[in-house]
Amino acid sequence: MFKRSLVYVLLVISFAFNSCKKEDVAQADYQSLGTAAHNILSAFPYSGLHIEIQYMVGYPPDSASIDNLVNFLKKYINKPDGIQVTQQEIAASGKPVLSIDDIVSIEKKNRTVFSQNNTLAVHILITDGDYDKANILATSYWNTSFCVFGKTVNEDSGSWGFTSLTQLLTTLFEHEFGHLMGLVNQGSPMQTNHIDPANGAHCINPHCLMYYDVEKSTSGGNLFSVPTLDAECEADLKANGGK
Repeated sequence: MFKRSLVYVLLVISFAFNSCKKEDVAQADYQSLGTAAHNILSAFPYSGLHIEIQYMVGYPPDSASIDNLVNFLKKYINKPDGIQVTQQEIAASGKPVLSIDDIVSIEKKNRTVFSQNNTLAVHILITDGDYDKANILATSYWNTSFCVFGKTVNEDSGSWGFTSLTQLLTTLFEHEFGHLMGLVNQGSPMQTNHIDPANGAHCINPHCLMYYDVEKSTSGGNLFSVPTLDAECEADLKANGGK
């Protein structure tokens, strides 16, 4: 009886320790969107970047989209130790529609890479369900986290008259990373006023990567090339520690 009780106590202590440990290492993450902008852009205190992509069954990102994202980041962020990308398939959500609370819960259950030591971590979740807000292809929600709605993206790409999956995924990856890097006026202060007053945290320039319509299925699927950051967005990033 004593031995059995002792084993049970040790298991409870071990579980509690591991749970606390995961929350402890996540203290630099799970923060308000935009608060990691300078840390993403600059070489200090994080000299490296580790991107963890977790995708649900049937929705893996293509390698070209990932390569495009890495090349985009190399243009704007100072990470002398380089950029690492890892991928993992995770279980299906079991839900046709996902709320932000669902997304947060899924990330907390599955995320394994966190910002610590000299490496900043970013988590990208690709889901098998739609967002509970209509016509949204992707959304950023924490300082080092964003979600792409894989089912919606697949439905809005690849067919005649629509952009390719690679172009749409690349656009969404880069747009949401733009938000993590503090655009627009969300962690990286504006050098000139270019925020869209009707769609906050987006650029007023309709040709810029950070234009609000980019992440909507009503427009994003009709892109025939990946938009780029305009000069004003680039100036904001450079002023906040970027290249």
